[in-house]
Amino acid sequence: MKNLRELWGARFFNYMTEFQKYMKYVFTGHLAIVLVFAIGAAGYAYSEWLKDIPTNFPSLLIVSVFIAAALTYSPPITLLKPADAVYLLPLETKLKGYLSKALGWSVFSQLPLPYIFFIIALPLLSATDIGSKVAFIWLALFIFAIKWLYVEVEYFVRHALSGAHIWRDRLFRFVLASLFIYLWFTAYFYLVFGIAIMLGIYANYWRNAKDKKPFPYDHFIALEQNRMMRFYRFANYFTDVPHLKGSISRRAWLGFLMGSPKFGQAESQAFLVRRTFIRTDDIFWLWLRLTAISMLGALFISFPIVVVLFVGALTFASSIQLVYALRAGDEFRMDMLFPVKGNTRPNAIRKTVRTVQWIQALLVIISAFFLFGLSSTPLILFFVMIVVSELTIRLIKENK
Repeated sequence: MKNLRELWGARFFNYMTEFQKYMKYVFTGHLAIVLVFAIGAAGYAYSEWLKDIPTNFPSLLIVSVFIAAALTYSPPITLLKPADAVYLLPLETKLKGYLSKALGWSVFSQLPLPYIFFIIALPLLSATDIGSKVAFIWLALFIFAIKWLYVEVEYFVRHALSGAHIWRDRLFRFVLASLFIYLWFTAYFYLVFGIAIMLGIYANYWRNAKDKKPFPYDHFIALEQNRMMRFYRFANYFTDVPHLKGSISRRAWLGFLMGSPKFGQAESQAFLVRRTFIRTDDIFWLWLRLTAISMLGALFISFPIVVVLFVGALTFASSIQLVYALRAGDEFRMDMLFPVKGNTRPNAIRKTVRTVQWIQALLVIISAFFLFGLSSTPLILFFVMIVVSELTIRLIKENK
């Protein structure tokens, strides 16, 4: 490599090759058909909802919050590798060219999300008589400028603090971005210039703070590895990914769900399985994602038969994947080194999955009440979820 810009080019080529290798298994013809029907159904429901929307609907507030959230989340994509902490250390003063390329790619790769929210928001704002064509065009330009600034600011903050207190920085930038978008469509639009000055001062402060600190290789390498692991976990839903590594989080705030460990062999496996579910990232976030999608379906799908089929399918997917995920690693576990009866583990897995599926059903029925009210549909949803979960748990054969 003649310089670090060429290094970025080589890294970027390898990254895109890796990305395309797995995405071809994700976006298949079947998924494309599903997406076409899903987007069409969502667009039709959205257009029908806009016909009856009241003029006092807080559309501007909602749009400001969603676009600001998409702008605020701006982690830099550096494509750094663990070996760089050694081999690039002598070249720290020459990293500017490499990082400029990295920040540029970070901006353009993260722009689609705020612009998708912006495009979705246009009919909503127009239906509530907010904004004009000129205001919308200027907002589109502001989104690009703010995103570019926010990517740089997050890089400056991470460089200066080695990743500490990043959520304080994001909260501050989220508030400023929300106010900027909200005020732009009000009679006080001139106040956005004051917010722009505040953002400039804020960015300049962290730029100067960054220049006084050495480059935190470990933090940016860990950030990049976590980003790639998230992509590999997503791709693993569609094909086997050999690069995937499991991760564990303590989640002390959910410690009350595990209960206190008891002496004896009766409850040992139940305690271990509960702790495995709560602390294993892949298992916990899988259940949480499917629960959130089911709640959104119960909240926005207004056709009873459709929402029952939708939630029932996700309930089956949640139950079967939890059972198999908790069974993983049955060849050897640390509890096998202790005198704990192994035949109690299958019952502990079924009990744990049954418990979390009841929690999922309760959350979904609460969401359904907001759309269907006190009717039979939420109760049917609850019944279907419990029956599907129980049948799935009982019919899955035990490992031999």
